[in-house]
Amino acid sequence: MVFNFDGVVADLPTIKREAWVMLAQQLELPLQQQMLQHPELQMMPPEVAVVRLLRWANDRRAAIGLAMQHAELAGQLLQQHNRPLEGVREWLDTLGRFNVPCALVSGLDRSTVQAALARMTLHDHFQVMVTAEDELETISQRLLTASVKLGRAPNMCVYFDSSPPGITAAHNVTFKAVAVQGIYRPHQLKNADITCSSLQDLSVINMRRLFANMGSEFMDLQKQAASQRNSNNDSANKGGRRRRIANAMMEPDE
Repeated sequence: MVFNFDGVVADLPTIKREAWVMLAQQLELPLQQQMLQHPELQMMPPEVAVVRLLRWANDRRAAIGLAMQHAELAGQLLQQHNRPLEGVREWLDTLGRFNVPCALVSGLDRSTVQAALARMTLHDHFQVMVTAEDELETISQRLLTASVKLGRAPNMCVYFDSSPPGITAAHNVTFKAVAVQGIYRPHQLKNADITCSSLQDLSVINMRRLFANMGSEFMDLQKQAASQRNSNNDSANKGGRRRRIANAMMEPDE
């Protein structure tokens, strides 16, 4: 299991928004309320956001300077948070009882993440960490690195994220994807294999069901690699449709 620290374990989207507000107030820069809800403000690197979205800078040097100030403020705010998001601790405890190895990926530096995990008393729940020190540019690269460190094939891993780009990146490298609702609406997360409002809605059975037809799919891919034409003909002759797991919406218990 691979978790995104920045939106699943810690409420980093809220922290980043608060940091933008503080920075705008300190430097007396314009900031519209609707801009704080813009999804791209969360996904873009800060040095890009200050130019393209916020329009606070016109050159790279000024943009990097503002981005560094934003990162410093976000780090200060993160230090005030000593609890993970709802359901995180319970789900990690459940996975631990079943001896399921877990990895954590983040765009933050390792020391910041480790300090945050220590405050949340989650420092011993992750066997692998992929952070800014790994110098990886994309989410997909982080996920592949995490799978290598875990010693698991990508198609046998599950990624937990709260954003559409994260879900897409997971599928691009053959991960299963679980979307945790946050700043995005359910219909924006429809490409995930499972969508839940909180990790406490999940069970180990949910995870096993994600791989229920993995064997047949994997063999079909092997046959296609060996003989594309034969596999296509075989699929047509067999007549039946292969069963796939569609997006499942996990509703909280009443």
